[in-house]
Amino acid sequence: MSVKRLALLALAAVGALAATASPAFALSATADTQAWEVNGKVRAFALSGNTLYVGGKFGLLRAQGGTPKIKLKSVGKIDATTGVGIPGWGPIITTSTGAAGQVNALGVSADGSTLYIGGKFDFINGTPVKNFAAVSTSTGAVDPAFTHAFGNQVWVINVGPNLIYVGGAFKQVDGTARGNIVALNQDGSVNTTFAAAANNNVRSMALAPDGNTLFVGGNFTTMDGVSRVSVARISLDTGSLDPWAIPSGIIVAPQVGWTLLPVGNRLFGGFGRGPNYAAAFRLDNGNVGSLVWRVSTAGNDESMAMSPDGTRLFIGGHMGTAVLTQTFCGQAVHGLYSVNPVTGAVYCDWFPAITPFGSNYTGAWAMMKSGSNLYVGGLIDAINGVPHANLVRFPM
Repeated sequence: MSVKRLALLALAAVGALAATASPAFALSATADTQAWEVNGKVRAFALSGNTLYVGGKFGLLRAQGGTPKIKLKSVGKIDATTGVGIPGWGPIITTSTGAAGQVNALGVSADGSTLYIGGKFDFINGTPVKNFAAVSTSTGAVDPAFTHAFGNQVWVINVGPNLIYVGGAFKQVDGTARGNIVALNQDGSVNTTFAAAANNNVRSMALAPDGNTLFVGGNFTTMDGVSRVSVARISLDTGSLDPWAIPSGIIVAPQVGWTLLPVGNRLFGGFGRGPNYAAAFRLDNGNVGSLVWRVSTAGNDESMAMSPDGTRLFIGGHMGTAVLTQTFCGQAVHGLYSVNPVTGAVYCDWFPAITPFGSNYTGAWAMMKSGSNLYVGGLIDAINGVPHANLVRFPM
């Protein structure tokens, strides 16, 4: 049986599990106090084996309570099983003023040897790089083959089977016009065959279950010159627009597709600019991405992860952390909740409360599932009143 066929069967099994009445795994809304934290914003994760790379804008990776600690500049790595920081590695990411740069996106090569870093910065280890670079996962050294000048910040990186896809707010790369998305070859050069173009920022990307296409999300209204509001599907090799589309009127501009998560025969997405919501769309209805369900929220839905058994979709953002309040099941929601992926019904047993909340925009901007753990990153001071700085782990 082919690898692709096995993958499809596995995805179908996930869908079947999700149809059960309730999750089969143990779950806690209490964060793990043994996992390390950082002293600034977390915006991105990348997982390779048992190593979790963390990116954002921070200077320390530390244990709860402050010691031990590792000095860094906006990117570091931890043992994904223990949650403990890994010393002796940390590329120094800075701006032209010497201040810490901001990392918005991370991706790891298939062999685990290279970490791709995107964001808003000018140097890594003193080497001039503009908003994107590739570094060694063992030494942190910059790979000169990937040195390009991105005209504006990078928001998302997706490592495909043959190409590395980079999306953001850039209109040019190395002085050549680009439409907020570009593909790089394995040798670091820009792929000239790939010609996808969005008319506004690209904020999310995810490989489709078919293995041949890429979902792209953002605050665009066209892809390759054709109407696509916030979500488009393109080919992996040329970036040509796929005929699959969400019907007109379901997503209304202006809107931002902050996060996309395809699983089995569904595409899950988090949206926000007004209105804000999480939603599921069909991938088993030909080229029509019909709406399956939608859950409205009082703030952007910006991160997603599926439980190991496929019965629970975790969602993070700043719903209920800013000026608007949010309640589900008669309980206040502050940045985190979960739903049944089949129906969109909100589960009433998992509402970890991110603080501070009120007139601010703290929230959960990044999620990563690793084994039986769920990592959450963002701008966070505490969970349920217990101090946790910006990087949090929940047992599943």
